[in-house]
Amino acid sequence: MLPPVDLGAALRALLILPRAEQPHAVRALLARLPPPAAEEPWNTAFGPDSLYHAFTRCSVARGLHGANRAVLRPLFDARPGFRVVEVGGGDGTLWAGLLRPDDTGEIVVVDPHPDGAAGVRRLAPPGVRVHHLVVPVQDAALPEADAVVCSLVLHHVAGADAAARAAVGLAGTGKAEALAAFRAAIAPRDGRVLLNEADVYCDLGLAPGDPVLTDRLLDSYVRRFSVSLAHDLATRTDADAALRARWTAIVRDWSLAQVGLAGAAAYADRDVYELDVVSWLGLVGRAGLTVVERRFTDRWLLFHQYVLSAGA
Repeated sequence: MLPPVDLGAALRALLILPRAEQPHAVRALLARLPPPAAEEPWNTAFGPDSLYHAFTRCSVARGLHGANRAVLRPLFDARPGFRVVEVGGGDGTLWAGLLRPDDTGEIVVVDPHPDGAAGVRRLAPPGVRVHHLVVPVQDAALPEADAVVCSLVLHHVAGADAAARAAVGLAGTGKAEALAAFRAAIAPRDGRVLLNEADVYCDLGLAPGDPVLTDRLLDSYVRRFSVSLAHDLATRTDADAALRARWTAIVRDWSLAQVGLAGAAAYADRDVYELDVVSWLGLVGRAGLTVVERRFTDRWLLFHQYVLSAGA
């Protein structure tokens, strides 16, 4: 049995190393962390004991969901019978504490996972209908909506647009086409798009094996996200032993493991294709969207919220 690891101390020791030495230190830390009790690939389970649900309880996720609720609740109050498109339903955490018993409206969940709308359905009051489009966002025909909420989904879509994808041998559409579809959905109702993504660039402009790609993934998943979870482990008194074990598993299986994917042989073998704030601002402008407001939603300056309108 591996001895217990003080994750906060291990990360502090890792991050004072020269940047060129940090990838090796990540691999060494991975080897020291206890193996998972059961294999759970990310985004494959959404129940109360899942890694995904544990993620929704960490501080950076709570900040993200709280920021989205603060925008959506006034919109719902002003528009009884609202229609919202949520891209990526997850376990439905966004809707906990947001929906009221007397709300009326419709939520359309776009999620390729067959259980992607189950969590939303459990939380919806009788007057709110829930529909599930079981397709990736790139293939969804979106209805008119008062709001489109897309949190931590588009970073799984490689490339700024179809042309950028084609240049590296990938078919299909990219982020810009998805944003244009969001604009088309909200324009008839003067609605809002709520986009939440991390502030880091690791998209197709960085080739497989590029040391800069490795450093960018380290920046997002280790220097900010893993450090935030280590802080939760050290300070959150509401976390029981089971939740703390799942947070540690997230650091090991999702966060630290992402750094290794920088060396993947092909662009399509990566898991994430992030954009930094400047790149997102350029892309939403190209899609015809206007920034109403934007801000970071956590103290580690990891997740950034963009509230967007269809503009003129």
